[in-house]
Amino acid sequence: MDGASGGSGGAEGSATQIPAPTPMQNANAPPPFLSKTYDMVDDPSTDAIVSWSATNNSFVVWDPPEFARDLLPKFFKHNNFSSFVRQLNTYVSSLSSFSLF
Repeated sequence: MDGASGGSGGAEGSATQIPAPTPMQNANAPPPFLSKTYDMVDDPSTDAIVSWSATNNSFVVWDPPEFARDLLPKFFKHNNFSSFVRQLNTYVSSLSSFSLF
């Protein structure tokens, strides 16, 4: 047999595709939530809504309703300000000098 009949001995039957491994996040890279938050705050076009504080060690949400309505859905899968704050607090609960507002 020449293997062209589609039997198990043919070249097509023996070529098993191995799925590509899922890329792992670099151990030194920040979690996606923090990266997205940084990008959102660091964008000068969003300064009227959210921006770095005067000391650049925290950020201020100047317009929470607009932040929730317009910015959150662009970066996250929701538009819930309370959920954003809750998730943020999981990262900053150990920092005593952090200021959200």
